[in-house]
Amino acid sequence: MRIMLISDVDVESGRGPVTRLAHVLPHLARRAEVSLIALGPADAVCGRALADSEVSTRVVPFALDGWRVRDLPALVDRIREAVAQDRPDLVVLYREIWDLMHALPPVLARLGVPFAVMPHSVPFLDAVSRPTRSFTWDLVRRLPGERRGHAWRYLLTHVHQVGLMRTLPRVVINETVDHYLEGYFPGAPTARAIPGYAVDLSAITAAQPAETRYDVAFMAKLTKGKGLFDTLRVMRHLRRVRPGARMVVIGSFESRRVERAYLAARDRLGLRDAIHLAGWLTGDEKYRLLGSARTFCYPSRSADTFSLCLLEALGCGLPAVCYDVPFARLVYGDTLAVSTVRYGSARAMARRLDQLLTDEAQLRGSEEALRFASRYCSWSTVADAEYAAYQALLAPRHGASAHGQRNNVRNSRA
Repeated sequence: MRIMLISDVDVESGRGPVTRLAHVLPHLARRAEVSLIALGPADAVCGRALADSEVSTRVVPFALDGWRVRDLPALVDRIREAVAQDRPDLVVLYREIWDLMHALPPVLARLGVPFAVMPHSVPFLDAVSRPTRSFTWDLVRRLPGERRGHAWRYLLTHVHQVGLMRTLPRVVINETVDHYLEGYFPGAPTARAIPGYAVDLSAITAAQPAETRYDVAFMAKLTKGKGLFDTLRVMRHLRRVRPGARMVVIGSFESRRVERAYLAARDRLGLRDAIHLAGWLTGDEKYRLLGSARTFCYPSRSADTFSLCLLEALGCGLPAVCYDVPFARLVYGDTLAVSTVRYGSARAMARRLDQLLTDEAQLRGSEEALRFASRYCSWSTVADAEYAAYQALLAPRHGASAHGQRNNVRNSRA
């Protein structure tokens, strides 16, 4: 099987999807003939993965203006040339870059090459906290609270194209994406590649510090949707019962504007000494600092369908508290290591963190956290699931007779 992947290759900007690619690529390359169209230059993490996997790679210029792809026609032409030369069995866009999702299918159809997308979120919406089965209605509900100008432009100039999601083949890598897309856009050929993530528990264990330094940790891309500003309200409530409580925040800010607003809010609430901003970290340094906390606070509002950060926290043995949103129920709902509280209630989250910070609750939560993380401990298993999903998408095209393969591709109108 010849698979061509299209992805950016910088972990800090591409976050979960690119982290996933860097870890799964060496394993996937042992199962299929994989090539990669790299959207921009690779960072050190992805560079090592490309070297380890010996994947044939073409680097193409890539830049975004907000969420819009700059110089889209030139990028599509570069991709078309690569596909025409390599003639892969399947081209997979590794995350939902909407301009490419819309522009590539007709171009590749003329070449006779099938195309699929691997959504990590939900186009235009992230993942709203209380979804209906109407994409349009949920979009209308979102717009009044959207403060980012580039997001408004993106939503309003692309929403007329959303019917594409009812026909475009997709590879879903977690239960939450499956839930949203089948609710909003039933009918598209869908192959499930679950588990879609893993963590290296041996590396995490080796990096754990000898002592704790923080009561709470928060790690994510530092944006409003991830609950960044909610963490301040949580800490304000927690400090009323634990005056010396401290939180470590790991990650980089979405923008300078967000950083300025966060620092101003932190100082206004008198939390300067309660918050340690560690910045963007990777590898052992990240795991040592994350493991130096006792609990994990994750008040994500609309930006997650799985959360690798939460899984990594569980791998460090940190019991976690989230808002009661779909991803927390669908992915983490069967473990006592992840508590959910009423959506938007910082007071309830602080109360639950205070309970976890008692010795007995902390010990029980840590054991449950490690038990859950052990389910996601093999990138080789992730590669097996991804390879099987590609086989399932190609089976009807190749006339495969295997009953199991045919039924792995779900068409919800059937």
